[in-house]
This record gives sequence, C-alpha cells and structure tokens, in this order.
Amino acid sequence: MSFPSFPPLPTTSGRVLVASLFLPNTLDFHVPANSKQRSAACTPQGDPLFWNIEPSALGNIGLQNAVNSVAHRMSKRLWIGTLGSSTDSFSEDFKFRLQEKLLGEFDSVTVFLTDDESDGHYQQFCKQILWGNFHFQMLDYPSGKGYEELSWRQYVAVNQKFANTIASVHKLGDVVWINDYHLMLVPAMVRQLIPTAMIGFFLHIPFPSSEIFRCLHVRKQILEGMLGADLIGFQTYSYLRHFLKTCTRLLALESTPKGIQLDNTVVSVGIFPIGINMVTLNEKRYNPEVNEIIKSLKEQYCGKAIIIGRDKNDAIKGVRQKMLSFERFLTNHPEWLGKVVLIQVALSTSEAIENESNVSDVIGRINSKFETIEYTPVIYLHQDISFSHYVALLTIADVCLITSLRDGMNLTSHEYGKRTKTYRLGFMFDLEFSLLELMVASELPSELTL
Repeated sequence: MSFPSFPPLPTTSGRVLVASLFLPNTLDFHVPANSKQRSAACTPQGDPLFWNIEPSALGNIGLQNAVNSVAHRMSKRLWIGTLGSSTDSFSEDFKFRLQEKLLGEFDSVTVFLTDDESDGHYQQFCKQILWGNFHFQMLDYPSGKGYEELSWRQYVAVNQKFANTIASVHKLGDVVWINDYHLMLVPAMVRQLIPTAMIGFFLHIPFPSSEIFRCLHVRKQILEGMLGADLIGFQTYSYLRHFLKTCTRLLALESTPKGIQLDNTVVSVGIFPIGINMVTLNEKRYNPEVNEIIKSLKEQYCGKAIIIGRDKNDAIKGVRQKMLSFERFLTNHPEWLGKVVLIQVALSTSEAIENESNVSDVIGRINSKFETIEYTPVIYLHQDISFSHYVALLTIADVCLITSLRDGMNLTSHEYGKRTKTYRLGFMFDLEFSLLELMVASELPSELTL
C-alpha cells in the first residue's frame, strides 16, 4: 500500500495526532491589484502564485478551542484534516510545498481529496444520510438506495485516505485522536495499519437509538469502524448507552457501562462533554471593541427586550419552529408588540437553500404582520458574525432561545450561562420544541436565576 509523500518529520514522539475533517486553517488566494500580475496569477501547471494560509471558518470551532485550551499539556500536537477547498488542479510539486508550509508553520498535515470524493463524502453521505439519522430523523431516500451506496463508497475512500495519512506521520508513542461522524471508519483502518497504535475516537453529535441506527444499510461497518479505537467518547450518558445497546443488538457483543468486549481486547467508553474556554471568553468580554458594540446595541434597542438565537440553518436546529413560536407569542400577546425583538443569526449549511426558503417565509410573514416604521420584530442575519459582535449580543440579551430538536452539546448555552454570571442575569430557554408561551407574563423580569 502506498502512502502520500510528506516533508521530513521531526524525530520526537509522544505527540497527539488530532484528526478532523477540516483543519483550523485553509488556503487563501490573493488577487493582485496589478493587472499584469493578475493575468499571471497561476503557473502554466495551474498552481496559484499568490496564496497564504489563513484561519478557516469551517470545521468544529468547539474542538479547536478545546484543543488550544489544553495545548500546554501536550508535548506536541499535529493536526490532520482537509483544507475545505478544491485542490484538484494542484500539481504534486505545489502540494508538497503546501504540506511543507502547513507542517513547519502550523503543525498541520492536509489530506488531499478530489472534488468527487469531497462531495460524495461530506455533502451526500455525511450531511444527507448520517446527519439526519444520528439526530433521530428517519431516512426517506429521496434519491433512491443507489444514492446511499454511491456516497458510501466515497465515504470509505475518504476515511481510507485519512487512515493512510495518519499511518504516514505516526511515530511510536503518538496518541491518535479521531473526531466526529465524518471519520467513523478511521479507527479500524488505522488499527489495521498500526496494530499497536493508541487510538481515541470522540463523537461530537448524538448517537441514536438502535431502532433508528439500524435503518442504515452500512450499520455494521460503521460500528466495527468505531470499535477499532481503544477509547470511544460521547457527550452524554444517553448517547453512550445507545451505542452500547446498539453494539449488543446488532453485533451480539457483550458490554458493560465501561466498555465492550471484543475477541481479544476491551474497547473502553466514556462521557467527555465538551465545554468552553472561559478565560478566552472573559478576555473577549472586556475587550474595548466589545464594549463599543454593546454601547451601540443598547442605544439601538433601548427599551426593548432582546431575544437572541444563533444556530446552523438546518432542520435539526429548529430555526423554523422558533419563528413559528415567536409568531404565536406576538399574536396571543399583542401587549409585547414594540417591546421585544428576536435577533436570529443563522449559520449556513448544506441544507441552507431549502431551509432558507422555509425560514424566510415565516420571518417575512411575521415582519409584514407586526412591523412598523419604528419596529421590526425579527432581525434575521443569514450569515456568521464576528466573535466580538457575538459576545456583545450575548451580553445584552434578556433571553437566549435554543430550539434544537437534538444536539450533541450546544455551546451557545454554556457561553450565555457564563455571560449571566459575569455581566447580569437573564433567561435561557433550551427547549426540544420551542414554546414561547412560557414567556406569558405581565412583564419580562429583569433577573432570573436558572
């Protein structure tokens, strides 16, 4: 089996190899202002001449913050993942130079995927099949079972590329930490390549009940892939329990609350809920830039109660249900008109086009029904905002409304909870289904301890 070619690695061992679908950094292309340079922005081979490595907006920000918060406890960290952009046109020479820069300056190694692999693996299998199933949604096979089988082959191919890359950089004493549902086959693949490797796998999203998980036609392959790890981590006890029961029912394996018995080893399981970096959050909260934004927002929404929400714009996060509930609340309690504003930040996803239409219809109806020259009930931002603006919104909000139907671990609630302790108290509704009737009161109290 041939492995990718990489620049020479340091001889030290005892590193933590963090594998996730996306690296914390990505490739940024510069367009020169000079017309002559612009016309020659690429080499004859199609490689970019003007480029740099910049922080990426993709990937699991919670994971990145968690890793950075414990970096001082690691002898060395090496991050393995994709750049999140097309690399099909790059020559082998450019890929080598790119790897050299990532390894030398960012302690990262990229996995190069073709456009077809990236689309089949992420957009099709991960987002259209796994995401819904793992969030307790039944598959409806809109494109037929063949669609799932084709995307499954791409999922296997991408996982194998990750395993090969890990094997290429692995040294004796390294700990391999594989993250999330994009890479569930990698533990067993790495185990086959490096039998003595120390492998951990952490699932950031929920694990469904066995009745739902068994609807996947590749259910056994996924379980066997995860069981290649020495330790498997989950966000909550219920997700761990679902996994244990699924292994018992589908693979006929013996399990205890602490692990699963295989032929010649025991795979340990544990609950390791991810959190937030409170030191960084507090530092940002007292940044002069944040204070200026807070001052501006207070002036803009003076005299109004502020509800905030920040969710990915997919069906699982319940943004549409949140808007329908807010509409019902304003209809049933007109005394709140002009006194409450819902500010919703919707992060884009692969489902954005379909869900954007569904959400926008409801928001348009709310604003057309209740809006005046001086009052707009829903402020909808279909984009991410800077962290400074986000912290400012958390700080001034009277209510944080989270309406996910299922979640691995929603860190917005953690961040809002921390804000209530450092600034002032407020409401937080973390609901499976949004029912704003809970807010029925003669007036919104200014303080509430939860």
